[in-house]
Amino acid sequence: MKNIIYLLAVFICTTAMTQEKATEIKQETKVKTVKYKNADSVKEDKVKVITRETSNVELDEKDKNKVNQDRVDATKKVEKMVMIDNDADNDYDILSKETYFIIGEQNYKFTPNDNGFDMAFDNNNNKFVGVGNAWKSLNAGSYVVKGDNYNGIGFFNKNGDFVVQYYDEASGSLKTITFEENKEVLK
Repeated sequence: MKNIIYLLAVFICTTAMTQEKATEIKQETKVKTVKYKNADSVKEDKVKVITRETSNVELDEKDKNKVNQDRVDATKKVEKMVMIDNDADNDYDILSKETYFIIGEQNYKFTPNDNGFDMAFDNNNNKFVGVGNAWKSLNAGSYVVKGDNYNGIGFFNKNGDFVVQYYDEASGSLKTITFEENKEVLK
């Protein structure tokens, strides 16, 4: 009976220790105090910028049976949130939240709005130019996308990438564009 209890304890602990896909999270928080003159008084506001980079930990298949394994460069998702504390309470109010994506070597920034999000393209060293919009549709999880180069339907896949399907008149077929999570922190 004692052996059965030990066996059950080992079985329960082993299953409890199994883990989902390992994730690495890096977060940087900067707080800046801004003072300004408002009529006769000097007011003070605090601005907080949080940059959060999330990536899956992936190991090299060649090192599968080794103790010290090499990591493979994984895709990363970068989110930047700007918050301000300009009222009587001690809580910060969110001003904006941005997520960065890539297609090949091109960087894109998605900025949420009340109806979905705006899409912008990095044309030169973090100078983003608006290239489209995505609006929430009645179907949960899908968006109606209107862009400079295409119009279609978009959704986030299980990897967190944004996929847009659109009709290409030149080829007369459906095409797919995938915005992958960004591989580096954009500042």
